[in-house]
Amino acid sequence: MALNYLIKPSLETRFYIDYDWWETSRDDLQIYLLTHLSQDQQQALASRDLHEVYDYVHPETGEVIALDALGMAIQESSRSADFISDHIGLIDSVFRAFLVNGNQPLNARELAEATGRNAATILKTIGGVHIYRGIRPHSTSQNLEA
Repeated sequence: MALNYLIKPSLETRFYIDYDWWETSRDDLQIYLLTHLSQDQQQALASRDLHEVYDYVHPETGEVIALDALGMAIQESSRSADFISDHIGLIDSVFRAFLVNGNQPLNARELAEATGRNAATILKTIGGVHIYRGIRPHSTSQNLEA
């Protein structure tokens, strides 16, 4: 049995945002999510109840999802053509790729396609021992090298 610290992710290893990680992190998820919004959206949210829940209809699947005001704002932002751009850091860009796709697990190649960044660089950054913003290998990923 291989120990977790001996497992090395490959280009095919799927990653996701582990929201449980945020529970033990010193960082605040809500504050971090706010940084992914435009100034206008941040100001609009300042006057709203962030805990009020809305029905969001996914534009591609038609699925109805209950989202709070911040979640709705993130969904609106994620449809913007410049939501993922060269002007933001690699970790933020990868995090946004997961926000756009509903946190479905993606491998480094898929993340490279979504962000316009180099797959090997993405893997080297998020595949190490340090967990950035809760981005970690998906537990069911079978593409790990011992």
